[in-house]
Amino acid sequence: MKYIKDNFMGDLASLHQIFVPVYLNGHWFLIVVDLLYEIVRYLDSFKKGTLMTERKSVINNVLNYLENFLSDKNFGETPSFRNIQFSKYKFNELAVPQQSAKSNDCGIWVAQWMHLNRYWSLSNKTWVVNDYTRIRLAVDLVNDSNNSKRDIIVELAVTDWNKKMQQSVMQT
Repeated sequence: MKYIKDNFMGDLASLHQIFVPVYLNGHWFLIVVDLLYEIVRYLDSFKKGTLMTERKSVINNVLNYLENFLSDKNFGETPSFRNIQFSKYKFNELAVPQQSAKSNDCGIWVAQWMHLNRYWSLSNKTWVVNDYTRIRLAVDLVNDSNNSKRDIIVELAVTDWNKKMQQSVMQT
């Protein structure tokens, strides 16, 4: 626990939301634990894929794990996490657009919800997933300040673009 906290977590006192992407039976959905408002939000772009009772069971298992994780003695310097009880939080199943049955975009939906929540509320009802969404998400992730390989990726992309443009000019 100490290793995880020291290497992968920020200051727990400033933690407001916990995003947990869940993969179950070939499908991604998202759990957002809002520590400020004591709400567990469930976002799912294809609710017909698995029975809700199975997903609710997984959600409860994740919440139990998070309770134990955050109440561990290695997080002792943050007393507000010692007696946290996510099971008492309000459960909110957000109404979100549904993907088609033949779509494989559930992972894009989850990534988009996690990424866009930095800028907009999760209650935004205007989400779409299309080619623009996929490219925008990829570009945003590449250009994010936390991406240590950002400069290398951009340099390689520019080099590749310039090479293709030169080939295109030579063919005309």
